[in-house]
Amino acid sequence: MTDLEIRPAEEEWKPKWQNLFSQMLLFGPQQKPLTKLPYSFHYVFECEDSEKPHTAMCEDWELGVLFLNEKARLGSDELAAQSVRKKFLGELCRNDKDTRFFMGTKFPYNTWLVLGVFWPPKDQQGTLF
Repeated sequence: MTDLEIRPAEEEWKPKWQNLFSQMLLFGPQQKPLTKLPYSFHYVFECEDSEKPHTAMCEDWELGVLFLNEKARLGSDELAAQSVRKKFLGELCRNDKDTRFFMGTKFPYNTWLVLGVFWPPKDQQGTLF
């Protein structure tokens, strides 16, 4: 991985999603509203199949929870975003890690997304294939 881009996101949920949130849930009304993240996170990475880097948005819920926890701890969206960037680049994507992405596509656009991240140590992982 070469970078983690942090981009401003829309301030409000899409109207279609707002309507879904207002629907009655199986066990009664929603107890607390979902928190909208003020940023979207995009991994920039290289692979053996292409000479140019790829960019894929990260939809990993753990990244969102990390952001919200860091915002509560640091008191600022900007500081929380930079803390997330530091953790992902400095811990998950270090040279001694064999960082891998779980990828999926978004129907119907065929847009590739990062759905999860796995970062085992390089020296302890065997060959899969």
